Amino acid sequence: MQRTRYMLVYMMDMLLDILEKHPEYRSFHLDSQMIPLQDYLEIRPEKEAQIKKYIQEDRICVGPWFCLPDEFCVSGESLVRNLLLGHKVATKFGKVSKTGYSPFSWGQISQMPQIYSNFGIPFSAFYRGINALVAPGSEIFWEGADGTRIVASRLGNRPRYNVWYVLQRPAYWNEQDVENRQVSWDNGHGAFKLIDPQYHLLDAQYAHPNFSYYKNVVRERALQAIDEQNNDWTTRHRFWSCGHDSSCPDIREIDLITDANTALTGRAEVFHSSFIEFQEKVCEDVSQSLPVVTGEMRHLYTEGSTSPLFGWVISARPDVKKDNFVTERDLISYAEPLSVFARMLGMPYPQGFLDTAYHWLLQNHGHDSIGGCSREIVSQDMFFRSRQSREISACLTESALREIAGSIQMDPKMSGSVALMVYNPTPFERTELSEAYIQVPSSWELPTIAIEDEAGKTIPFHILEKNERFHQIIQSPNDCANMFEMKRFRVIAHFPCVPGMGYRTFFVKPGTTERPVRPRTCVTPPQIMENEYLSVKVESNGTFTLYHKETGKIYKNLGYFKDSSETGNPWQHECVTNDSVYTTLNENAEITLIRDNELETAYQVRLNWHLPEGRTLDDTQRSSLLKSYPITTVATLRRGEPWLEIETEIDNTVEDHYLRVCFPSRIETNKVSVQGQFDVVERSLQKTRDFQYDEAPQTEQPMNSFVDISDGQDGLALLNEGMKAYEFQDDPEYTINLTLLRCFPLRICVTQEMTDYSQIDKSSQCLGKHTFRYGIMPHAGNWEAGKVWQCSERFNLPFRIGQIAPTNHGLEPMVKSFIEIRDEYLHVSAVKRGEDGSGWIVRLFNPFSQTIKTEVRLNLGRSHPKQTVSPIERVKNEFRQSFQKTSRWSKVREVTLEEISTSDLSLSQEGWVGVEVKPKKILTLEFLA
Repeated sequence: MQRTRYMLVYMMDMLLDILEKHPEYRSFHLDSQMIPLQDYLEIRPEKEAQIKKYIQEDRICVGPWFCLPDEFCVSGESLVRNLLLGHKVATKFGKVSKTGYSPFSWGQISQMPQIYSNFGIPFSAFYRGINALVAPGSEIFWEGADGTRIVASRLGNRPRYNVWYVLQRPAYWNEQDVENRQVSWDNGHGAFKLIDPQYHLLDAQYAHPNFSYYKNVVRERALQAIDEQNNDWTTRHRFWSCGHDSSCPDIREIDLITDANTALTGRAEVFHSSFIEFQEKVCEDVSQSLPVVTGEMRHLYTEGSTSPLFGWVISARPDVKKDNFVTERDLISYAEPLSVFARMLGMPYPQGFLDTAYHWLLQNHGHDSIGGCSREIVSQDMFFRSRQSREISACLTESALREIAGSIQMDPKMSGSVALMVYNPTPFERTELSEAYIQVPSSWELPTIAIEDEAGKTIPFHILEKNERFHQIIQSPNDCANMFEMKRFRVIAHFPCVPGMGYRTFFVKPGTTERPVRPRTCVTPPQIMENEYLSVKVESNGTFTLYHKETGKIYKNLGYFKDSSETGNPWQHECVTNDSVYTTLNENAEITLIRDNELETAYQVRLNWHLPEGRTLDDTQRSSLLKSYPITTVATLRRGEPWLEIETEIDNTVEDHYLRVCFPSRIETNKVSVQGQFDVVERSLQKTRDFQYDEAPQTEQPMNSFVDISDGQDGLALLNEGMKAYEFQDDPEYTINLTLLRCFPLRICVTQEMTDYSQIDKSSQCLGKHTFRYGIMPHAGNWEAGKVWQCSERFNLPFRIGQIAPTNHGLEPMVKSFIEIRDEYLHVSAVKRGEDGSGWIVRLFNPFSQTIKTEVRLNLGRSHPKQTVSPIERVKNEFRQSFQKTSRWSKVREVTLEEISTSDLSLSQEGWVGVEVKPKKILTLEFLA
């Protein structure tokens, strides 16, 4: 990062010097993102005023993104926050460029038209994922999942570097072959390179690069540039981009533009413009007869289009992607909403901490970074940033839950007991099994505990582990750290009816007698576990046979492992010439029952597999030497869960291979349904015809938390935690595979040739231990009827549980929902403070095919206290919730994703607001005090 920033500072210094001295140098587009300015100003803080001046004059165009992400590797809400932060930072500098220039994602998600439109951006420019079959000309109308339609352009031939190759390289460097990247050592530019042991791996640089301008070539090259693109554009406007991956503004561009304009007199006018002006002119002149292309843009390359999709990045560095998923979840689903709910009770809102946590998170979403297209040092930096974000999220989650628990009005009779507050982060009521580490005073002499709800009804639980003497540290800001002497019970408990986006209170009491070992069990021989939904047999080869009780359908050989060769790179999958494929179908597994009680059963399955250690040097076959490849899987079946949860741990000891876990569905259909960003995407299972495309078909496709295959009668959903790639195996059994690892030699495209780092950097081989968590869920009907979306949220958003010693400080009820939705099918994407600080945002999304009419209420219809008390007052008041009077919300309005008001909504006396959410629509509400 710092080496790249060193290049960035040189570039920005050059740009500012040009802008200051040459007013005819019209504008510079900073790649649609803000983060370069942040990185630059950390080194050159004295340049801030100058940069603001040029941004306000439209000579430097910044935003709308904070940093350009890969859209398929991050969540939909992260994309919204990325744009919000980009707008926020750009506005502080004077102006945000409302340009849909986002060419760097490997494909485009189905909801980008709706997202861009909600930010006032009517145009999208990209070139990966679109081809000349769907876009014969450069421009199309792009219709998103919800029906929103915008203009899109693939930017003609050579999109973002068109005249860099054709015009600039010949004019500046006298390069005859514009594609050539091979130069001679003694070319007169004074090549310099460090060659000592510490720095010998650094790239070479020029000490004295020639500054020349070959005017005589401009006419020929300008004609070439316009001729090779002329039939591609659908309007009279052309986009000529003077830039490359890490290129500088160049003062010679002024002469180049003048001379190209002269050369093309009578054919074209060449002038220095800006991307926003190009966007506006195309939108004004675009023909209404253009093709309409719908949904996500993952079309493979065809001759005449701009670029291959290169979509295999979804399986490069899966550890980076899972780490990001967990970080997004901790911040977006827990820390931020809970901070809002605690503010409703009077706690100060931790805006600074949230801003910092998002800043760390979004820095990791740059497309090459999150795509796994970099060396190990980049991912190390990413793990550091995500850890900072998660640590902040942990502090905010803890503080908010402490405030909420302390606000609950407890029965005075509960003094001296242990109260549990169970928080449900999803927008629907849940009854769930959850693990908890309950601590009780060591003075409780009785041998066990009991757990009751607020009405005194006992709830079932099972003790997994007991520690008779446990010393718990207690922190107090106004005292030294102290210690409780406690007993700790690790339990799994069945918490019923916890309201959506709210909590329910339970109480732990001394048990009168040691709980007997119950005769009830979830196990029936041999190696079969059952709950109310499933009967699961663990087979001798380590696979699972599932019997779905509702439909009577049996699924066999679920969860076998398959491995083939991999010699590709982050962007492409390739295998050795003579591949050999290994599966675990004929292996003998070591199977052990590790947990069995009335609430859950778990089997451990060990496979001592063997795989080739790598590939041969000529990439023709896999190595003949096999190495041990241990795989340990724990399969757990719990009461109330319609899925079998699986956690697989792999010690990756070999290289150059592609590992998947496979699920034969035997469901004959021609499509799958896949959770995407604000969407459930239907994708065809029909095999792509190779002759249609000039890019190898990609068998692997992106997903978020589930992929579902259904024929309308039976369905099989695969839930997952942070896994981004699945594959349809195209066999008679309609097998769906989840990608675990794609391990390749680290070859990165810097010039025409791949630079091979594989001997010094093994990060792309993903060596070492990895853990994957996924679930198998048979169901009736399609994904909607099977409630697959809701189950994926249950799978990925566990309860948060806190315990508190009851006091008399609270006023809140023992059961409360902070956000109530009468129809619990809507997804809540975000709960946050408004960007201007005046209101509170609740973002809803309808993933289903039918319009949902329902009502929504925030905080029982009451606004938060108008003011927060000072730190001194909070200490003196013993951190009671605010006793200030609150009132009804004064107004609720619908706003765009940018949080610009579009309409006021009616509000009932009880605080309910009626909403109608059409299929695939994102609806953002703002509640005002």
